[in-house]
Order: sequence, then structure tokens, then C-alpha cells
Amino acid sequence: MGAGHGRDWPSQAAGKVEEAVSLVRDRAVRPITKGVRYLIFAVLAGAVALLLLVLLAVFALRVLDTEVPVFRTRVWASYLVLAGIFWVAGLLLTRMRHRRN
Repeated sequence: MGAGHGRDWPSQAAGKVEEAVSLVRDRAVRPITKGVRYLIFAVLAGAVALLLLVLLAVFALRVLDTEVPVFRTRVWASYLVLAGIFWVAGLLLTRMRHRRN
């Protein structure tokens, strides 16, 4: 070991610490950040989809009440039609979920 080599150990130690921190960041923090970002986008997309579904249901109910002459005097019938549509959709989704191999 030379005299000049002993003086360089602080910069070598700092370099090793920087490499270790970069390695931890690349292996742990970046994938977690990416996963959280995807999770936030998925939750946001789900909220928007749910909002659109509710608005579509309200729109369908209003159209049935105002534009279809049969339902103008029988508001309960438009609720029944819309409930039937949602019931059939839920039944189909449930059957798709429990499909056996």
C-alpha cells in the first residue's frame, strides 16, 4: 500500500455507499413506485367507470320516463325494465365468474 493510496479511501467509501444506494433504489424503490402508479391509475379508472355506469343508468331511466309513451304514466315500469337489465347483466357476470373447468 502506498502513501497516496491511503488518502483516497474516503472517496472510495463514498463511491461504494453511492453504488449500494443506487442498487437498492433500482431493485426496490423503482418497482414499488411503478406498482403504486399502476394501482392509482387502476383505482382512478374504476372510479370513472363506476361514475359513467351510474350516469348511464340515470340517462336510461330518464329516457324511458320521458320518451317512451307507455312508461310516462307508469314510472315503476321503467324502474322494473332497468332493474331487469342490471339483473341479467349481474347473472351473466356471476356465471362467467364461477365457470368450472
